[in-house]
Amino acid sequence: MRFFAGLCFAAACLLAAADISADKGVYPSTDEELRAAYDALQWHNKAGPYKLSKSHATIQLQAGLLLVLGADAERYSWLGSGVEYPATEAVLIHNSGGTNREVYYDWRDEGYVSDSDWEDVDGDALLAQYRNATEASNEKRSKNGLKPMHVVGWLVAPRYDEATRTVTYAMEMKDDEDSWSNTVALRLGRAGYTEFTWVGSIDQFKEAGGQPDLLNQALATHSFDQGHRYEDFQDGDKVASRGVAGLVAATLGIKSKSQLATDLAKIVIPLIAVVALAAWRFRELFGSFRRRS
Repeated sequence: MRFFAGLCFAAACLLAAADISADKGVYPSTDEELRAAYDALQWHNKAGPYKLSKSHATIQLQAGLLLVLGADAERYSWLGSGVEYPATEAVLIHNSGGTNREVYYDWRDEGYVSDSDWEDVDGDALLAQYRNATEASNEKRSKNGLKPMHVVGWLVAPRYDEATRTVTYAMEMKDDEDSWSNTVALRLGRAGYTEFTWVGSIDQFKEAGGQPDLLNQALATHSFDQGHRYEDFQDGDKVASRGVAGLVAATLGIKSKSQLATDLAKIVIPLIAVVALAAWRFRELFGSFRRRS
């Protein structure tokens, strides 16, 4: 789960003091190194189909958008957050007026996820559990020098499009200065699901009038290849340990409808810190986005 937040000075200080390293190497320590790392990625801007090898899917890239794939998508995600997301296999980017909007594609090969339990999804109960877990993490967050974080509520309660086998939901979060949106779509395939995460501010979400255009484009131009679609399931295929109701709870950090995540703070605190700083640094570096093919 990725969160987008406004610049938070305490979080930035926390990240700047940390020794961020990963299998991808040491995180860039200067703006020049970070710019060079972004420049080294392979950027696709030619309209047309692009294959996603892990999920056996295809993206039809539209003119005016940028795409990074595979290892470059993983690295882009890491450069933008300081956290590794090995499941990321694509990032769709739209730059307008120096402001970026992004959609991340993460492939989860958990097996076939049954949608037969969709009626068990209780948006009010999930919201209450997520709010309780977030509030419970605030004591630890404060001890680490970060502002308390609060769940405002659903911007879009979980809904399921049976025609495209896609769950979507959007949550509004806030601290005492900023509000932001965590907007997710889960598209089911034969062997797992792709998790789409839209990154943007709450104002950008509300301006979209229900669902961000870039997320709509990402969903409309993505499809699993023949033989890997949800309807291509056959007896003997790997089946996920949970149905779609459990999947929605899990993506919110809730293990089940009756059990909260064991330590939500361990997940939320680092992500808020690194994304706040990365968003600021990215705006500074790429106010005028350099397009590469």
